[in-house]
Amino acid sequence: MKKTLLAAALLAGFATAGVAQAETSVTLYGILDTGYGYQNYKYDHNGADQTAKTSGLRSGTVNGNRFGLKGSEDLGNGLRAIFQLEQGFDLGNGQPSGDRQFHRQAFAGLSSDSWGTFTMGRQYSAGVEVGNLISNGWNLGDVDKVFGGVGYGNRIDNSFKYVTPDFAGFKAIALYGSEGNDTITRNDGQATVPANERTSRTSLGLTYANGPISAGASYDRSGQTANDDAITSWNLNAAYDFEVVKLSLAYGQDRHGKLGWGGKANGYIDGLRNATSYKDLKSNNYHVGLSAPLAGGKLYAGWNYSTTNLDDADKWGDEAGNISTYQINYFYPLSKRTGVYTYASYGKNLGYVKDLKGTEAGIGLNHKF
Repeated sequence: MKKTLLAAALLAGFATAGVAQAETSVTLYGILDTGYGYQNYKYDHNGADQTAKTSGLRSGTVNGNRFGLKGSEDLGNGLRAIFQLEQGFDLGNGQPSGDRQFHRQAFAGLSSDSWGTFTMGRQYSAGVEVGNLISNGWNLGDVDKVFGGVGYGNRIDNSFKYVTPDFAGFKAIALYGSEGNDTITRNDGQATVPANERTSRTSLGLTYANGPISAGASYDRSGQTANDDAITSWNLNAAYDFEVVKLSLAYGQDRHGKLGWGGKANGYIDGLRNATSYKDLKSNNYHVGLSAPLAGGKLYAGWNYSTTNLDDADKWGDEAGNISTYQINYFYPLSKRTGVYTYASYGKNLGYVKDLKGTEAGIGLNHKF
């Protein structure tokens, strides 16, 4: 009798554990991306000849290296509690990205198929999600080299974010938050803005994805101090998959700075305009991308271009130029989780610095788990 009761208790325990596992899930995931790369940056304007060449192991070309945890608990009636914690790192030396534990993402919230998803923490802006709809290059060929508001630097601290359910392919995104401990360079380029002097960050987006068509629009606004104009960025993009080739197009404008750029010339050559900000900047940004299946993989070619008013006499004058970047890359999947790739890029007037040119090339391995 005791053995029967014990067996029944064990079976009940296993059944209960099975139900709990079905209702609650936690997933460990990550991306490992590394390979060999070559970079050569030159600045030879008005006799200022500088060169920076590097080659060797590269980390995070196609995707930034990361590991993370994400989980979901079924609360009933279609409602779920969710969370995500994500840490970036350099695969070459094992160093974490940034100065915080979960640099990439850290949020918790509620999600419902009927009511949408509401999350709180450090999370991506609407501009990033809208930008992800189009085909894109890597490193120097990435759209964030010319577009503000779409780069992966646009993670917003202390933010509240709501994403609607899918309505016939449409989703709306709204985010509000303060930028917490992120370093922001003043428009005069001389100091950083303390957290208690900053204003809020607002990010709005609308996406559409249905069949071969995807499109989106985003608006981002980030104030700095009472004495500076708010930085704004809006972007439009669309893509159509013709099966033999996918065409991606994007256009956007930035005002009073470039969100995600940190007020600098992207640090291509150390010390080059590293204290120069983009106060009163106006830019118009363009992207054209083509991708096509080839020999079991995907071939991509893209062009990014940005015009600026920094060449006005009261700004940088003849030290400023319009940015152009070009890239061709190829990704070949070895399995569902592992692929190899190669790429080559060229850019000029990087960071709007006239005659600052760059070339990149490399090969690598990308693995997801």
